[in-house]
Amino acid sequence: MILHRKHPDRRKATSVVEMAFVLSLCVLFIFGILEYGRYLFFMHVATVATTAGARYAVVHTGDGTTSTQVTTEVNNLMNGQQGMVTSYTVSVFAAQAGVSPPVAIGGSNWNDPQFGGGICVRITGTYPFVAGSLIGLSTLPVNVSSVMTSEAN
Repeated sequence: MILHRKHPDRRKATSVVEMAFVLSLCVLFIFGILEYGRYLFFMHVATVATTAGARYAVVHTGDGTTSTQVTTEVNNLMNGQQGMVTSYTVSVFAAQAGVSPPVAIGGSNWNDPQFGGGICVRITGTYPFVAGSLIGLSTLPVNVSSVMTSEAN
């Protein structure tokens, strides 16, 4: 005896709805992973650039190097990734050593610290997510700083 289903199309319709639901969640998850990966990549590049910029600043403290030269060095090390953020700025300033987060010393130039004084290079901006509406987050503030102690003066 062969049993025939009354409505064989119902199962197909249910499968399509289930697939649409699961597929949309999978795509959302993949976009979230890609966005987080892009953000981590930017943060890594910015961290390396600020560290190298701070190193450049402390080595060239007493030789007439300007903050513009330090900023140019940081921008070169960013390799064009500064386009990934809006309101991108690089700042170089004398900082209190051993304080986290770095605090600028008021009324001093970036190359004023004596031997052992802190010099900070900071990148700030706003990171916009490409698929922000899908993951529920549109922007994230960026604040990457590196402080090293002066080797001159």
